[in-house]
Amino acid sequence: MRGLLSAVLLVMACGRTGFDPLHDAGAIDGAGGAPHVHTAAGWTARIAVDLTGLVPYRPDDFMDGSNEILDNAPLAVAALYAPFTAALAVSAGRDVIELASDGTAIVHDYRPAVPDTSGPDQCAELVFGAPSDVGPALWIGATSQNSGDGLYSIDPTTWAIARDASNNNVNGLAWDPTGAFDATGVPAIYFIDQNDVYRRDGSDGSASAIYAEPDTMGGIAIGSSELFTTNDLTEVDLDRIYSSTHALQTIAATPGNFAIAEGPATASVAVVRDGATLAIYADDGTEQDLASSTDPDWIWIAASAPTAPHPLAGGYVVLESNRTLDRDDLVYLAPGP
Repeated sequence: MRGLLSAVLLVMACGRTGFDPLHDAGAIDGAGGAPHVHTAAGWTARIAVDLTGLVPYRPDDFMDGSNEILDNAPLAVAALYAPFTAALAVSAGRDVIELASDGTAIVHDYRPAVPDTSGPDQCAELVFGAPSDVGPALWIGATSQNSGDGLYSIDPTTWAIARDASNNNVNGLAWDPTGAFDATGVPAIYFIDQNDVYRRDGSDGSASAIYAEPDTMGGIAIGSSELFTTNDLTEVDLDRIYSSTHALQTIAATPGNFAIAEGPATASVAVVRDGATLAIYADDGTEQDLASSTDPDWIWIAASAPTAPHPLAGGYVVLESNRTLDRDDLVYLAPGP
């Protein structure tokens, strides 16, 4: 039986309300509080939500194992779809922030009764998915040195959390809504643990290994003919795994890091590069920078690429943090004048 963990709820208003994607080109400036955001020609940006204080930052949230102290800074953002009434979800340590389209926030606290013995210890990955055996849910990939790892799902009505699989260090998560990858025709969750890239087969913990990896891959985006992931085996690479053959090819490399944006891929994938730039990489390695943070204190952590019928479809939601100012925001980037 899949165990359910209850959540402690905190309801509060965000610093800025509403996700109206139609905004003026001057929405981000000194008065708007984000002079550090620079956009490419044809793109605009604004602060969608001020997350500051929703989950108060703790540098010593809990001891993970015997030698690592984890904080609870925001780590991931995902777009939500019906039957969820909320528009976005953000993870922060062992909390998940539910954000309605009017800006109302509810904090769901999934802290284990005893830290490090029941998960999730750290909500590292988020994605919406609706496999037939579970139905629509928010999926969490969790990592831990002890027993808080695995794949979890959150119910769209109650926000109760259930452990779906106990794989060690799930640090990549994606949803294939049509079963296009490998032409299975079956919608499925894909995930990465410390050993393999998997396609989830059912709630009994079964999964099909797609590609063996030596604990160097993290982050996934799924397209019809390829799966994008990051790989730090020798340097930090952006790779793709071909459908059917599962051959691996490197697309690009960076001395820093890539964080793959949550959401589907096509023949290109959106990534946060080096904690400062949102860029699009085509499968031939061609790259386009859309926006960047020009202030080194404002670190871009993660991004989401909502799709229709989401109210923010066509743009990108970037999760950013500034520990010097103790602030966290969601920046919305959209094509426009």
